[in-house]
Amino acid sequence: MRLTNSLETYGLVHQLLHWTTAALILFLLPLGVYMHELPIDTAAQVEWKVWLYSLHKTVGLTVLALAVLRVLWALVQPHPRLLNGGKEALAATTIHWLLYSAIIAMPLLGWIHHAASEGYAPIWWPFGQNLPLVPKDPAVSAFFGTAHFITGIVLVGSLLLHIAGAVKHAVIDKDQTLQRMVPGAYTESALAPAPKSGKRGALALAVGIVALAIAATFIVHRIKQASGHEHAPLQGAESLPRYPGEGWVIDRSASTFAITVQQLGSPVTGTFGEWDAQVFFDTAALDRSKIDATVAIASLSLSDVSQQAIGADYLNAAAHATATFVSDEVVATDSGYEAQGTLTLAGQAQPFTLPFTFREEDDRAFVEAEGMIDRQTFGVGTADTSSVGNEVGVTISIQAQRGQ
Repeated sequence: MRLTNSLETYGLVHQLLHWTTAALILFLLPLGVYMHELPIDTAAQVEWKVWLYSLHKTVGLTVLALAVLRVLWALVQPHPRLLNGGKEALAATTIHWLLYSAIIAMPLLGWIHHAASEGYAPIWWPFGQNLPLVPKDPAVSAFFGTAHFITGIVLVGSLLLHIAGAVKHAVIDKDQTLQRMVPGAYTESALAPAPKSGKRGALALAVGIVALAIAATFIVHRIKQASGHEHAPLQGAESLPRYPGEGWVIDRSASTFAITVQQLGSPVTGTFGEWDAQVFFDTAALDRSKIDATVAIASLSLSDVSQQAIGADYLNAAAHATATFVSDEVVATDSGYEAQGTLTLAGQAQPFTLPFTFREEDDRAFVEAEGMIDRQTFGVGTADTSSVGNEVGVTISIQAQRGQ
């Protein structure tokens, strides 16, 4: 049994790459549909869905690696001659180009989609969570998620046509096309060359279909945005009031409020879109400083588990629409300051200390704060930390102007 290709048949290396890739794709396609439809009403359901997403992503990148290896192998190997020519050869070659394109593009686009999101369902070793030049941006993630879906349609279509062609050769033509891809099933017989396959025409057709897929990505993405199916604002929280001009007025456009949790051992970062604070702070009069902050729980954007995070099992935004932090005791520390007060979250009020740094330039304040919340102290989620970590990191970056 030969390892390399000949002008008549594929070698064992090419055959193993083909069937391994095919098996993984046939596993991934139904898995993708199944996991997408799974509910996330309970913590156990979230854990199961996240695990399946991680499996899907990791196996998908394995397919990408195999596909690249297969292309590199094909570049240095002869391609067996087609057993028929004409329009059928043109169609077969076109479908092969489409398959190669989709098998590489689909997992690559999915990887970019993952890299642009905030870490939900981590990719397992040895693949990384980030990619060069890919920012953590929900809009970028959503676009490449749409592209991943569109290339999936191209992959399914070309795969079905590929299978139909193989069945035709086996059942109708009764030739040895299929045997050439089965280890040990083909016996070389010095076949005469078949008519030319029309490789240039096939490549042009494949490129045209890929171009249509790219156009479809833009169209579907815009439709999702227009219909509110992509990054629609979370419902259930009224817009928070703006505080009047005494003390410091927060510049919301230059400020962020983020949390980070451990999901299956990997960090997942989310942000609150609706929050504000009334702040009176003077480094020369700490005894008169105070903070009164309010956060709209339903404004949390936490990758694909936003609705679960604000649901009844966790933050319960329906029953407790806001979280508040009130402090009238600010003290200086070796590294900056601490605001000591009461945090009310999910209906539970507990003492809380928030360390922060403060810098002022031309009546503009720059504040960086980092704290840690024990979610079980506030009755958020279950005691099981195998899926969701117990500690929730809080990171606040604020720019503010002195009130007029």
